[in-house]
Amino acid sequence: MRTVLVVEDEVLIRLTLVDALQEAGFDVVDTGSADDAVEIMNEQTIHLLFTDIQLPGKLTGIDLAQRVAERFPDVGIIVASGRIQPTGTDLPPGTKFFSKPFRFDQITACFKAMNSR
Repeated sequence: MRTVLVVEDEVLIRLTLVDALQEAGFDVVDTGSADDAVEIMNEQTIHLLFTDIQLPGKLTGIDLAQRVAERFPDVGIIVASGRIQPTGTDLPPGTKFFSKPFRFDQITACFKAMNSR
């Protein structure tokens, strides 16, 4: 199965999403910052990315999405935020955006659809 990188600084949301994705059959790696996510990307290949926009550290979730899209052009990307509504030009092509609060089954369904491409 493909590996999902979950980047979310709100621990309860991150752990619940990790559980939902694992139950759906995905391998999951998670962290609370985009800076740590870059280190993870340097160590292993990822196939799908979920990231919040507002994260601690130097990089935002939008920065991370752009870096992931450049490095792994076939990666499926989901970006989420409860405060920021990105424009289409902010995100890499094909990126899906979800406003918080979202339903975890929506995220898993979206990743399953991306995974089947």
